[in-house]
Amino acid sequence: MSSGCASPSVSVVVASHNEGARLRETVHSLLAGLPADGEIVVVDDVSTDGSAERLTSGYGGVTVLRPPARVGAIEARNLGARAARGAVLVFSDAHIEAPLGWVRPLLAALAQPHVGAVGPAISAIGRPASVGYGFRWRDAAMTVEWLGRQAEEPYPVPMLGAGFLAIRRDTFFATGGFDAGLLLWGCEDAELCLRLWTLGLECIVVPTVDVGHFFRPAHPYRIHWDVVLHNMLRVGVVHFGTDRLRRLVERLTPNRSFPTAFARLASGDAWDRRRAMRAARRFDDEWFFTRFCMTAH
Repeated sequence: MSSGCASPSVSVVVASHNEGARLRETVHSLLAGLPADGEIVVVDDVSTDGSAERLTSGYGGVTVLRPPARVGAIEARNLGARAARGAVLVFSDAHIEAPLGWVRPLLAALAQPHVGAVGPAISAIGRPASVGYGFRWRDAAMTVEWLGRQAEEPYPVPMLGAGFLAIRRDTFFATGGFDAGLLLWGCEDAELCLRLWTLGLECIVVPTVDVGHFFRPAHPYRIHWDVVLHNMLRVGVVHFGTDRLRRLVERLTPNRSFPTAFARLASGDAWDRRRAMRAARRFDDEWFFTRFCMTAH
């Protein structure tokens, strides 16, 4: 790794919380394919397993940030982006395997000015036949459905997973980064991609790059469903027209966490953000859903 003062070409931001040995394995995998002037910024989100301590020596080009209190994956990514110096930001989960040569194809796709973000194919570690090439929502409840391969060359997809996503630094900050009004975890990648599309920027999958992802049977931390529902509702309020928002609310209302989620939403700035998005965007949600043949039932 370069020790000079020049800004790196690529900064990889890794958000981590209690990832154990997988964090170090992820860093090794990323370093193997990173350009000589690249850097890795690990945001250790108040881990209690000592996983980030293993990165404190002998890892040139790796910086570990430690927020004073738990911030969640969304804010950890934003925090890492603010500390990163690269012209291109790559957001990575802390439990991935990146292939050698992953950088060049992603940067080539991202070099086109109309492209907002790019991502690789995502496969499940231990299940190599299970591969997703971007994702979409398959119903009004925003149920995620991974997409199959459509072409050999890079092509547009509705959404890219934040588990491995590249975006130009200037684009990331000019468009607002990950929505800071989303809480802890959930929907941040879908919201960012939907926002980029409506602002007139494309999201592209590079099918020849396959990043392995460890899909855990359970999270190493508690998932609060009122937070997840809040994030889904916020995406709907900010981006959806009245009828599509109504259908989302109808699908989520039976969940017993809905009242708490709605109370959280009401205390935030979602409606102000809705007005700001309508003033800034080139395309509305109807255009987006039609563009990708997504149903709203």
